[in-house]
Amino acid sequence: MSQRTQPQGQQQAQTSALVPAPALAPAPQQLVLPTDKTLQQATKLSLKTKKPICFYFYIDSLKGKISIVNDGDDRIIFKSEDEHTSPIINTYKSDSSFIIVTENTIYILSAETPVR
Repeated sequence: MSQRTQPQGQQQAQTSALVPAPALAPAPQQLVLPTDKTLQQATKLSLKTKKPICFYFYIDSLKGKISIVNDGDDRIIFKSEDEHTSPIINTYKSDSSFIIVTENTIYILSAETPVR
């Protein structure tokens, strides 16, 4: 009886097929969107003040990566020295979100955003 040998590349392919697959990564967290009520209120403010609505800081607010801080006499939304807003004029709470009106823009953030 002769024993058949396979080329080396095929042996490696068969061997790697026996290796168990890595564990699946955890499912990504569900993105929590602002409620319809919050979006409607922000839209009314946008039309009234003629300012755009921006979601630039929204996901970071959900992750706890930003805060509302005092910058001297003004309050601002702060992420880093390079990423922050103009001074805040008004802050409204709507359901689980803040609607924040700055000098230039309206932002929607998670109501869990720390205020310092």
